[in-house]
Amino acid sequence: MDNIYHRDHVRTESPDVDELTQFIRNNYIIGLAFILFTLILWLIFAASKWHPHKGLPFPIYFLVITVFLVMVTLNCIPKMATCSPCKWILAVIIVLCTTIAGCVIIDEVGALNAFIVIVCVTVVIIVLNFSGSKCPQDFLPGGVCSTMLMILLLLLLICVGIAQLTLKSRELLHTFVSILFIMVVIAILIQAQFNHGRLTVVEVSPPEHQIICALTIYLHTMMFLFCICYFIQAETIRQREISTTPEDNGFYTRNL
Repeated sequence: MDNIYHRDHVRTESPDVDELTQFIRNNYIIGLAFILFTLILWLIFAASKWHPHKGLPFPIYFLVITVFLVMVTLNCIPKMATCSPCKWILAVIIVLCTTIAGCVIIDEVGALNAFIVIVCVTVVIIVLNFSGSKCPQDFLPGGVCSTMLMILLLLLLICVGIAQLTLKSRELLHTFVSILFIMVVIAILIQAQFNHGRLTVVEVSPPEHQIICALTIYLHTMMFLFCICYFIQAETIRQREISTTPEDNGFYTRNL
């Protein structure tokens, strides 16, 4: 059975309900604040015609690696996630790195298209989080099978990513983003259940998990947005190639 980590029923009333409810509320408030901060910075960059990612002295994927390492640090060292100065400094690093990395795709898609995509993605993310928090858990991922699937997809993602960086192949980049998109959708459903105290595999500890859960909501939203923008830009380039000449303008390789 894939639901051995699920609670048999939706959480019942207990003395800890108030704390859990506050924990859930804070997750979405902090996560939304991070998202709005990124959107405001993108608006400022667009209005000033400044492209911060173009002045970096290193490849853009270094920012992605930095985000990954910081999240690993927060998850593996609980004291870092509870110490106020440390956790907020690390959170700012994650948000800034994600914001600058996202400029690559936002610039290619265009401000208007990006705004439309952001609105659509917001609706989808709300639906996915609502599904993870309210739908019957027998229909949601979160058990052994889905955990094994995520591990296999992660290993595949790493292999494809290394191959793409080595070969600079467009097809491999398409495959990488497609795998990432599938993982993000599954992860949103699993994380929503955890945020609402519906999984028993890990006991929710608000002081320890607050900033991690809020950052996870933020990163899931950003990754979902980046994947959709990538698919739109990839289709635009494909249509352009059909009507003109085989040319991708370097979108697939120049920023990596």
